[in-house]
Amino acid sequence: MSTNDEPLPEEVSKQAYRKKVWDYLEANNLAHFPRPVHGRIPNFKGSPEAAHELAKLDVFKSASTIKVNPDKPQDTVRFLALEAGKTILVPIPRLRTGFFQRVDPPPRGSKQDIKLAASRRGAEQFGKPLGLDANVKVDLVVLGSVAVSEEGYRIGKGEGYADLEFAMMMGMGAVNEDTYVVSTVHDCQVFDTLPKEIFKEHDVPVDIIVTPTQVIRVSQRLPKPKGIIWSILSSRRLKEMPILQELREREMAEGKDCTLKEVDSDIEEPPPRVNARGEGRNRFRKRRPQLTKASSEEGAGEESRENGVGGSRPSRTFRRRRNPGKKPVKSTTEENTTSDDVPNENEAPVSKKVRRPALRLRQRPHVEFSLRVDNIAPDVRVRDLKAALAERGVKPSDITWCGHRGYAFLHFAKTGQAATVNAPVGVDSIVASLRDMKLGTEGGGENVKIEPANHITRIEVTDISSV
Repeated sequence: MSTNDEPLPEEVSKQAYRKKVWDYLEANNLAHFPRPVHGRIPNFKGSPEAAHELAKLDVFKSASTIKVNPDKPQDTVRFLALEAGKTILVPIPRLRTGFFQRVDPPPRGSKQDIKLAASRRGAEQFGKPLGLDANVKVDLVVLGSVAVSEEGYRIGKGEGYADLEFAMMMGMGAVNEDTYVVSTVHDCQVFDTLPKEIFKEHDVPVDIIVTPTQVIRVSQRLPKPKGIIWSILSSRRLKEMPILQELREREMAEGKDCTLKEVDSDIEEPPPRVNARGEGRNRFRKRRPQLTKASSEEGAGEESRENGVGGSRPSRTFRRRRNPGKKPVKSTTEENTTSDDVPNENEAPVSKKVRRPALRLRQRPHVEFSLRVDNIAPDVRVRDLKAALAERGVKPSDITWCGHRGYAFLHFAKTGQAATVNAPVGVDSIVASLRDMKLGTEGGGENVKIEPANHITRIEVTDISSV
């Protein structure tokens, strides 16, 4: 926060500055989903504008391969990089199953394909996993931050993954001291200065800060980590990240000192989740009722309550929640045990319980045969497939849609049930009628492949009348 209108935190620590920024963003409604921002890299308002400002810089234009974190505020950075024909490296979340996903620009190049590839799901679906043996040169590193200073100091969310990723890239030769590190943040996340004593040699500094309104270049670039500092890591970290264990074994084979720390304190405890007003979750939990001693004593406790004596705090009784719109139904046993079979005048009339008829599920027709449709583009929807089938007079009884995976199944009922509009009921006749069928609206679409599917005994189908 470059302005001095906000008091500095009393505690001089990274966590104190994180809380200061998180509270400020929430109090002034300066963030998008996910909210609240506490414990996260904030998805600040204006992140797309900051990404476009970054795309104007020479370090971005000249870069061929860019490492970008998978956080939400850097969505537009990943999109613009792929749109410009660049390769992006996206870290696997928490490095639990690997190192990076390499995502190349989609061959078709439509904005919808690029947007999908730039998303976290797209990186997992279309990315190519890279390990420590990958021969890759990273030209630019883009990080998210909670707070940065104009001097180049950076504070993340406190889990240390960005620092580990940069140190591992340094060890494998993917980056060096001259590699630029850029962070896109909101203007309120920028401080004039941050205390130098709270930063260590493993912290990654930034060289350029990009906000929605300005570009700040650090005048004197700070030194970057030379590699993994094993003495600040614990064995628990290695168990959580196999890729880190692999790197340690390699460096140990090279004769390097890879002694771990004995006390497991390298990971900061994540702050408790709070709501938009900065209040903890425990505030909204219902307090479990406490039973008094009197309530556990069946005999004496009941008598003492009836006589108005006993403990000062009455015991709580737990009643079953009832629907306020329904009246309780008295059982026949209670009616028969009433003295002299005379109803109480103060008692409400008893309503008879009406049993609703059981719901009948619609029986699906027996599937005679199924066809598999392959080569479905990611932007094709089930309505596009239905429209193409209708043009050729083919109407399956059900459709199993897996378009996001590139295929679908057409299920046809027995002869005499709905199969086609213009009469073809055999497998060969339907396949012939669907030959050279295209799906998609751009460029006339693409040819899909139709072939008989193996017998399916249990399938999940979509009722095409309701799609």
